Amino acid sequence: MKNLFRWVGGIFAATGFIFLTASAVLWQRDADFSADAEKARGTVIELVRHVERDRDRGQSISYTAIIGYTDGSGRRLEFSETVRSNPPRFSVGEDVPVLYDPKRSSHAVVDDFWGRRGMLTIFLGLGATFAALGAVLFAIDLKRGRKISRLLREGKPIDADFLHVFRDTRIKRNGEHPFRVVAQATDPATGRLRRFESEAIWVDPTTQLTGRKIRVLLDPSNPQRYHVDLPGSVSSD
Repeated sequence: MKNLFRWVGGIFAATGFIFLTASAVLWQRDADFSADAEKARGTVIELVRHVERDRDRGQSISYTAIIGYTDGSGRRLEFSETVRSNPPRFSVGEDVPVLYDPKRSSHAVVDDFWGRRGMLTIFLGLGATFAALGAVLFAIDLKRGRKISRLLREGKPIDADFLHVFRDTRIKRNGEHPFRVVAQATDPATGRLRRFESEAIWVDPTTQLTGRKIRVLLDPSNPQRYHVDLPGSVSSD
């Protein structure tokens, strides 16, 4: 289908860029925070249980720790860690290292990898995954475009009879399935009838194609590869 891989790849690439940008912002924030932060010893005073219900996965449970610590001025403060997990990362009464902002003591984190860089790592992983998927889809679209261009230049044309149009339910965009044109012709290499399917298109061209011949371009080096060259009046957008 025209631009399908590019369209979906663009969505993946944009999503990946957003996650990667978020991870970069979190990295810089952690660097700025760490530069002036002070250390303290904290104690887990409570585990907060979170219950989430999903129609497909059912019920999921996770925990976050409420941690108390004393800052440099002797004030007793509490904060909730940002990471949720099951099983919980800590136990009630467990001592944990704390890093806090002396100018804003309520801003504190558990001074370990997941406490300081947990969300950053998650965003970085999601960003890298979506960006990679976007790149793969762009590469597929580029390769497909080159194949069609080569067949349009070098393909061996044969005339095929229009048979019918069907909905391709394997593909869905905006809640709709595209169409594919089916034609048949005698394969010059084998002398047998052969079925050909077009690229996916988003309009039903049955009326325009009924009773007409359709040009099919066969790859001279590999006749199994082909391109159904639909008339210019049939839009694939």
